[in-house]
Amino acid sequence: MQRNRFLCLFLFIITLVLASACNRYNQATTSNTSTTIDSKYLNNTVKPLITIEIGEKHIIINKGTDYDLLKGIRGIDDLEGDITHKIQIQVGEFNKDVPGTYTIYYFLTDLAGNEADVVTKTITVVDNAILPAPPIYTGLIPDEKPAPNPPGMFLGAWYHKVVSSRDAWVGIEGTITLPIFQIRRYESEQYDATKWIDHSLKNLDNPSIYLGGNAGYESDVGLSLSRGCLNRDCTMISKGSLVFRPFWRYITSQDNADEGGYDVHQGKYAVSCSGNSIKNCIANWTYLDTQYYYLPGDKLRIIVYSPEPNYLQLQIEVLEISTLPEAVQMREKYGWKQPENFKSPLFHSPGHGSSTNVELKRVNAIDQVNNEGKPAIITSSEVGKATWHNTYLYRVIDNIMYRVPLTFARSAYVSSPDSDKFTITFGEYTEDGGSVVEIHPSRKRDD
Repeated sequence: MQRNRFLCLFLFIITLVLASACNRYNQATTSNTSTTIDSKYLNNTVKPLITIEIGEKHIIINKGTDYDLLKGIRGIDDLEGDITHKIQIQVGEFNKDVPGTYTIYYFLTDLAGNEADVVTKTITVVDNAILPAPPIYTGLIPDEKPAPNPPGMFLGAWYHKVVSSRDAWVGIEGTITLPIFQIRRYESEQYDATKWIDHSLKNLDNPSIYLGGNAGYESDVGLSLSRGCLNRDCTMISKGSLVFRPFWRYITSQDNADEGGYDVHQGKYAVSCSGNSIKNCIANWTYLDTQYYYLPGDKLRIIVYSPEPNYLQLQIEVLEISTLPEAVQMREKYGWKQPENFKSPLFHSPGHGSSTNVELKRVNAIDQVNNEGKPAIITSSEVGKATWHNTYLYRVIDNIMYRVPLTFARSAYVSSPDSDKFTITFGEYTEDGGSVVEIHPSRKRDD
């Protein structure tokens, strides 16, 4: 019996030894097989390539937002194929929680040791928190200036302008539901009249909605109907206008007027200026950022105010996203992002935010291409109900920033060039400085 036990123990030990040996052999065999590389890969002399999608070279993200550093990045080798997984990323001091501009470096080496050209991506982290709505002030303001006279008329466009008294205002905001429009004047007389706008043609009438002011020099700041992407990658862009996009126009005597193309501003906006000692500048945000495309039915809080003396800033807060079928279909069809809050850079506008009294304004317009300084052209283009739910002026009272309603007592307005071609309704919005504006140049009100 004891001999049998010894025999069983001996056989058990032998089994363990053989199993261990087989396992080591299998591991060695597998290891040798996995490290065997075809000589064609080792002798390759063609370096791999790192590609980066258009729109991913310069990125702006909100503070605290997670971002995939490999988004839009791909590594390709002529023999190995897709080797994106081999890309090495050098992030430097990039921190999603600290506003600033960071450069990310991408490196790639193939099996033969060939190194791809280094690719960089610029990521700007911004604090996109919109100015919280200040409290509303409805009391008497000591020494407040009286309401202004109706503003003068300027040639070249159809517009409804509301101006404030010239007083110690430091900003203006308004909440608007963007209007439906119908554009009926193009370079060609052959256009698709079933659409809001036929973006395959260059339009000659162009709706805009903006705020602004005058502290010695004029500024226009808001949304203008502009060209837009026609696919998700933005490799196709409309010939004519399609979406409301942010713009800011300002006049400055400052030598450094932030002038420069998209390359100067990390691909995000461009500023062109005319003039020498006094510069008239216009800035537009890039069409590549479809999160800043705004459409009819979107409800927005638009703010123009002075964060520091002699500067202005545009801020847009998205309150409601349009449910109009046409707007929903456009965003889906072209792969646009859902609309987001927007903040422009600060831009120089002398006198604002200082001791200078300023006049502020709110404008709805149909601008006309190459018609500035000329009589407005009668057109069948129309802009439907643009609903200003409210309009407030900013003022510091007892060291507290308040919103003061832009009521009749501190404002005046003009509908140019023919008031009969506008329908202005006040109703429930009157006390908060709001109104509903319609522009119909080819027909009289109530026709």
